[in-house]
Amino acid sequence: MEALIPVINKLQDVFNTAGTDIIQLPQIAVVGTQSSGKSSVLESLVGRDLLPRGTGVVTRRPLILQLVHVDPEERRKTHQENG
Repeated sequence: MEALIPVINKLQDVFNTAGTDIIQLPQIAVVGTQSSGKSSVLESLVGRDLLPRGTGVVTRRPLILQLVHVDPEERRKTHQENG
């Protein structure tokens, strides 16, 4: 894992220099042992409770969380159209 970080950093530098988004690399990675609060960190960043809760292993696999900014006016229109 330690050897992977410099490789990812170098790839990000190359893609930023080229100005291309051919490969989407993770911007935030949360790593830790079981029940160490990884899901809580992601929920804190998002500002919402969106992941399952329970005892034992609940979010057992890799998770891709993509946030998309929606213009408040556009959101209002969509909400009105959908009732």
